[in-house]
Order: sequence, then C-alpha cells, then structure tokens
Amino acid sequence: MSQMRKVPHESRLKNGNARADLSKLPRCGAKTRRGTSCKRAARSNGRCRLHGGLSTGAKTAEGLERIRRANWKHGRYSAAAKAERQHYRKLLADAMATLDQLREVF
Repeated sequence: MSQMRKVPHESRLKNGNARADLSKLPRCGAKTRRGTSCKRAARSNGRCRLHGGLSTGAKTAEGLERIRRANWKHGRYSAAAKAERQHYRKLLADAMATLDQLREVF
C-alpha cells in the first residue's frame, strides 16, 4: 500500500499563490430584511455577489439588440407571424364566401 505524502497547508493553492485571510476582506454591508448588515465578502464594487449584481444591463443600441436576439424563442408572436396568420385567415374567409356564393348559384 502506498503511503500518502502530507502536503504542507500553505502549498495547496495552484501556481504558488499565497492563502488569503478571508476574515480581513472588506464586507458587503448591505442591509438585510432583518436590518442587520450582510457579512459576506465584498467584490470590487463594494457589495457581495448577492447584493451587488453582476450587470446593470445593456446601454447601447447594439447591446440592446443583442439581448433582444438572445431572448428570441420561436417568433410565433412576432409582428410578421401575426400579420401572416391574419392574411391567411382573410384568404380562407374569402374562399369560404366564394364557395357559399357558388353553392347558391348551383
């Protein structure tokens, strides 16, 4: 049976990075529903991942267009699809009216 080699506690991080003292990181400080402040570690914007959010959303026209295309599912309710269905309904109604007129004649 091979014997497990004990690795020193400091060398467990990759690429030789030193361990951080997590108790000394800045705290989020956002108020919770209880009125106390959040005690999670803050990111660069001063809030934790739960209270700071990752993005405020797209601001440019290109970014908004990219989001609109990303949320496109099937196009069933797009303006073009609705207009096409309305056109076919009108064609069908006209055909039915023509058939009714022909039935009356013959």
